[in-house]
Amino acid sequence: MKDLMMMISSILFGIVFSFLVIIFVVFVSSKFTRRNSNIFLPKISVVIPAYNEEKNIEKCLKSIFSSNYPKNNIEVIVVDDGSKDNTLKILKKYKRVKVLRQKHLGKVEALNRGVLNTSNKFIVTIDADTIVDKNCIMELVRPFSDRRIGATTGNNNVMNKSSILGMFQNVEYHFSNLIRNSFSTTFNSGAWISGSLACYRKKALKKAGYFKKDTLAEDIDVALEIKKRGYTTITVPKAIGYTIVPVKLRDLYKQRVRWWIGTLQAIFKNRVLFSLKSSPSILFLYITHFWWSFFAFLSLPFIAYQMYYWLPYNTQNIFSTVNYFFRWFSLMGPIYVLYKIPDFGISTYTIFGVLSGVMTSVLTFAGLRMFKDKITLKNILAIFFYFPYTIILNIIIIISLLRHRFWEKSFYIK
Repeated sequence: MKDLMMMISSILFGIVFSFLVIIFVVFVSSKFTRRNSNIFLPKISVVIPAYNEEKNIEKCLKSIFSSNYPKNNIEVIVVDDGSKDNTLKILKKYKRVKVLRQKHLGKVEALNRGVLNTSNKFIVTIDADTIVDKNCIMELVRPFSDRRIGATTGNNNVMNKSSILGMFQNVEYHFSNLIRNSFSTTFNSGAWISGSLACYRKKALKKAGYFKKDTLAEDIDVALEIKKRGYTTITVPKAIGYTIVPVKLRDLYKQRVRWWIGTLQAIFKNRVLFSLKSSPSILFLYITHFWWSFFAFLSLPFIAYQMYYWLPYNTQNIFSTVNYFFRWFSLMGPIYVLYKIPDFGISTYTIFGVLSGVMTSVLTFAGLRMFKDKITLKNILAIFFYFPYTIILNIIIIISLLRHRFWEKSFYIK
């Protein structure tokens, strides 16, 4: 039984290690790939759906009007989705903003109403709790000089990263952004679109049937729909925004349930895109999402088994036991394995374990640098103790899949 469990653990770890190697190779390849777009400054429409955003809407608008994009080429439309706070009162101060009002019908309805009232061929969508870097809009629009481009997306950094959850999400966002940009740059095709910071060719959006409510991730869904119509979607490395993330575990849970189930719904709905002829970005999106859904259920019992298996060798005293768990839940684990090579010897497991720690650290620090963050003490601590956060995310995935399977209707309550 022990041999079987260890063998299965090794197989699971080998698969995870393979994914990490792929990401690392694609990241390195992206550093040697350069794609220059022509200066392209057409008239654009910025659509902002807003519901009870009195704390954020003004910062969002100020960042848009302070951007380097020509002011005369920007039309700004805010769709108020039945706000009950002072959002409308704040919007009245901005004479250049076209405000559309509706009952509380949800984000998808707000987006579609805004899009249908635009007067330009290119539409930028920005969430009301997001602010944009000065060059963000310009960078999002620039690739559309190529008529094959149907949609672009930028990279959100975390604004409120002072809390414990904010610290970990900040690192997570950088890591995810690095993956998306590396695949998009290397293969000139992306599969991920973040609706909070995106630009669409209106013609492509119309062909895709606009935003739909039949998944919980309308942004991923519409990106895949656009790709089905023959357009290319890409991630733009220099298009950077800043967004607010959940600071409470319950809010994080609600957000990630929506993201995970919504993405699974979108890729299953658009499964015709998945084939051996698909772009590596599409293949990676589809395979990793289904794999991590499967892995989440296996990871917890096997982690627990591994900890239990090695625990008897680390219970000489309280200090050794505490140190054992400290190594398990931090980057001290790979460092310790490297330190103990003279005693343990070199094995496949040792090599993979150390390389995993090295590659993960390199990629994470590269993400910090790529997206204009600093190597602060909080970031270092978040990276060092990142493993427990991944366990939380896996638990959320498990709950979301079980809940979706047995209580599906609860996901569609607005």
